Amino acid sequence: MSYRNTILSLCLLSTGALAGDNYASVELTLLEPAHSESTWLREKQFMPRYPVELAMKGIAGCGIFNVVVDESGSTESIKLISSVPGKVISKPASEVIKDWNWTLANGKSPKSEEKLLRLDFCMGGSSQEEAASKCKQQATMACE
Repeated sequence: MSYRNTILSLCLLSTGALAGDNYASVELTLLEPAHSESTWLREKQFMPRYPVELAMKGIAGCGIFNVVVDESGSTESIKLISSVPGKVISKPASEVIKDWNWTLANGKSPKSEEKLLRLDFCMGGSSQEEAASKCKQQATMACE
């Protein structure tokens, strides 16, 4: 496979469609604080992309992270609380989280905020909708 085709395949992997009739999806769940109580919200509220590193290895799973957003809206720290499988999710998921931009919620004063969030990385299904449905179901299961 040529270098160009490899790059094209990686782009497809990172946006959802996998080789053949297999798809991937990502589910983000804000565990604490509730969205309505948050000081800082993600600037763009779309689902994160499936990390290429995980997709290339066929890795699916979940991770729960403690994220601290400082008083200026920058991600101060990201700490893995638990994940399945093991710590393999930590680095690629942290890279995804690190790139998020935070915006101050309406009516809130800027202050540091600790967030607990869960990212599920799911593979499988014969359509993007089926993969997303499976990911929503996976997000209800334990991640430890």
